[in-house]
Amino acid sequence: MAEPLKLGDHCEKIGSGATPRGGKETYSVDGPIALIRSQNVYNDHFSHGGLAFISEEQASQLQNVEVKAGDVLLNITGSVARACQVDPDVLPARVNQHVAIIRPRPDRINPRFLRYYLVTPAMQAHMLGLAAAGATRNALTKSMIEGFRLPAWPVNQQTAIASVLGAIDDKIVLNRRMNETLEAMARAIFKDWFVDFGPTRAKMEGRTPYLAADIWSLFPDNLGADGKPEDWNDGALSDVASLNPESWSRANYPGTVDYVDLSNTKWGTIEAITPFTSDIAPSRAQRILRPGDTIVGTVRPGNGSYAFVSAHGLTGSTGFAVLRPFQDIYREAVYLAATSAENISRLAHLADGGAYPAVRPELVAATELVTASECVFSAFSSATSGLIDRAEANKRENRTLAATRDFLLPKLMSGEVRVKDAEKLVGEAI
Repeated sequence: MAEPLKLGDHCEKIGSGATPRGGKETYSVDGPIALIRSQNVYNDHFSHGGLAFISEEQASQLQNVEVKAGDVLLNITGSVARACQVDPDVLPARVNQHVAIIRPRPDRINPRFLRYYLVTPAMQAHMLGLAAAGATRNALTKSMIEGFRLPAWPVNQQTAIASVLGAIDDKIVLNRRMNETLEAMARAIFKDWFVDFGPTRAKMEGRTPYLAADIWSLFPDNLGADGKPEDWNDGALSDVASLNPESWSRANYPGTVDYVDLSNTKWGTIEAITPFTSDIAPSRAQRILRPGDTIVGTVRPGNGSYAFVSAHGLTGSTGFAVLRPFQDIYREAVYLAATSAENISRLAHLADGGAYPAVRPELVAATELVTASECVFSAFSSATSGLIDRAEANKRENRTLAATRDFLLPKLMSGEVRVKDAEKLVGEAI
């Protein structure tokens, strides 16, 4: 068998970025140049959640760490060893000091193959071991990355393996993008009904109804002196949902729990569910979750650790505020109000506590939501439940697809499973 390839001998670039002048206080939520940080890099995808943006002047200071299509990104500090390929939709972009760019020579190493190789269990363990033992604690250095060894397989074989695994990831990405559209539609309806009061304003201006007649009739004809539809009042999520309604105790703790924590819950998606027996379950594994609940992380709330719960039998961290609607007609409104960009920004601004800024769960329950009739909330639920339910179905499919990919990944890399056999299995899965 040929000698393994030394990664550093077959790359055009290996290097990390830096923080632009002015620091994170100068970042924006939109702009001409994206700044990729460690929270955007996951082993199974590139995350747009929390993506920062910088000016062209700031980007010019980081010209030597410009990200190009196909680049492999590797977290070298913090959430060390996570690796993915850049999403071309975010370009032009730079990286900060926590992320390394790896740009292999395509005639020697297929970039997508490299990304898959880096996320194999063996390479993840190797990188974590290197990071923990290095002179700089819990960090990967350029020389460490250059020394990585890859199987000396021909590029066409690398490409074949990457294509099989990539077919699964492409389907996962398609589902994620569909979910972005579905959630944007639901949020647009919520904003129109409960924030902008669009139907009432349209009535006042004599515009043509844009909702079905039975729904249109539910909206008042005029705004009151407070700027809200007549007979609608200031309210909060606590008016329509209970806060942290159930928790396990020592007396009733089950033998096993399927645990959801903040780090694996990002921007509306529960990325991973970890089973634990009661004797080794984390002490924070206490919140009983039910389908229809909304969970919002109270520690560093700006990180977007929130989700809609659709699965049975989950246990959440005490770091979540759990909102359970009093009636099903409120479930979509609770989720969309609690997790709006404006509310996540509000919670992040209110968070305090130094190294671990947090908010009290009561502040999540105090999120504003106007009080309207049950008929209005019922109509809103009917208008948006299909969108959210479809998105949740896509998330469940993605977890199944990810399990298939993770099963095949080490077996393809080791040669235990042939590409043709894997292609058949993937064809059945997607």
